[in-house]
Amino acid sequence: MRYSVIFVAFVWCAALVGGEPFVWKLLPYRDRVAVEVTVAPDHYFYDNTLSITVTGADGKTLLPAQKAATTLFKDEFSGDTAIYPAGVHKWVFNGLPPFRAKISFQGCRKGTAAEPALCMMPQDITLDSELPAERLAGEAAEFALPLEKFKTAAVRSGTMTEAEFLQFLRQKEVSPATAASRGMAALLLLTLLGGILLNFTPCVLPMIPINLAIIGAKNAGRSAGFRRGLCYGAGMAVTYGILGLAVVLAGARFGELNSQSWFNFLIAAIFIALACSMFGWFNLDFSRFSPALRSKISGSREVVAFALGGVSALLAGACVAPVVIGTLLAAAQFYQAGHIAALGLPFLLGVGMGLPWPLAGAGLAVLPKPGKFMVHIKHALGGIILIAGGYYLYLGYTLLPGKYDAQAEFLRLKDAMVRAEADGKPVLIDFWATWCKNCKAMEREVLAKPAVKHALEGFEVVKFQAEKPNDPATAALLKKWDIPGLPAFVILRRADGN
Repeated sequence: MRYSVIFVAFVWCAALVGGEPFVWKLLPYRDRVAVEVTVAPDHYFYDNTLSITVTGADGKTLLPAQKAATTLFKDEFSGDTAIYPAGVHKWVFNGLPPFRAKISFQGCRKGTAAEPALCMMPQDITLDSELPAERLAGEAAEFALPLEKFKTAAVRSGTMTEAEFLQFLRQKEVSPATAASRGMAALLLLTLLGGILLNFTPCVLPMIPINLAIIGAKNAGRSAGFRRGLCYGAGMAVTYGILGLAVVLAGARFGELNSQSWFNFLIAAIFIALACSMFGWFNLDFSRFSPALRSKISGSREVVAFALGGVSALLAGACVAPVVIGTLLAAAQFYQAGHIAALGLPFLLGVGMGLPWPLAGAGLAVLPKPGKFMVHIKHALGGIILIAGGYYLYLGYTLLPGKYDAQAEFLRLKDAMVRAEADGKPVLIDFWATWCKNCKAMEREVLAKPAVKHALEGFEVVKFQAEKPNDPATAALLKKWDIPGLPAFVILRRADGN
């Protein structure tokens, strides 16, 4: 006990070297950081003057997961007040490095026989810290995966049918010309049909006669009207196609974006606002600006028609925006899951929307006249959009800090690998996330099948929640098997072949 007291006294006295009674430290770990202060003997600082602001890799302010305890003290200057007395105090924050802490506080010295009581000037301190490699290695060792004891038998990203998945479990090559490809073909066809149906919305249908007159198709012959209507529709298709390519290819991995709570909250806010517009609470239709743009576009009638088609596609308003946003999100997710054909989804949406225009330009009645039925369509679309907004709102909530623990996923995977090493079973890693719609479809339509459940009895199955793909450890694991998107499945077998 005596030696413990001597050691503590030594630590406190060391803090006084250089006249510093308050020594602050930033102690980073892989997924958290501790802010620690050592207060010298006969010193303290006030709780009501303390401010600790910690930010992580994304620059957002972290909330404390653990706080230091205060002590009630009869202060010589302020009376009864909460303080942090002499000793070591620690606050812990969950997040990803590098970390920065901004600290403000005011300390005091107690009155003694040798020195009078003294309140010091308020102080502001900024601490920065990268994650030391040795600390990262030490913490990673707590749940390091025994990958060297296993060999990769098979890897597959994207959805599969029951037959395909059973074939995958047998580590046989899955032909690309399978039901999964047929499922993508069905999605492409539905997107094309959805584009056609967009012409029946109240933001588009009433504008068709006006736009036909603007491009000069209404009073032209059938051949010229067809040609100008075709150019108008082509402008729509090209615009949506370029927009889709820009969104899918120009950004980072879609999983990283879709795994951010702020992104899902933003999509939810947009959808809810658009739903309110559909219910008539406010007007959000920009298609009325199309006539004004006609005078600013020069060239032949066909060039003008093509340009106005592209502009109209962007100005179609609240009726079309949710479908376009949803198509862009689906295209990004399917593309990251390995479906190259998903790049064509936005283009096909524009093709579908532009299909009736050549016929309408030729004077053929291919669309009904505007009527009250459009109000019912508008309200129905508003309800669907509102449900979609609620879905993204829920996703954003599940991704808030503290709702997910990457370390727990690694520990679960490690336990499965240890069991597999002991019983000789292969390991099946099922990578998924709450924001992954295809993961839920795969769980419901394939993994729940009796034949699949029976086949999985021969595996050590572990579901790895890759909720935040940009987490350093998770990103490294996904990169090891070149996994571009979710769902993804990896089969591991013991390296010794037993």
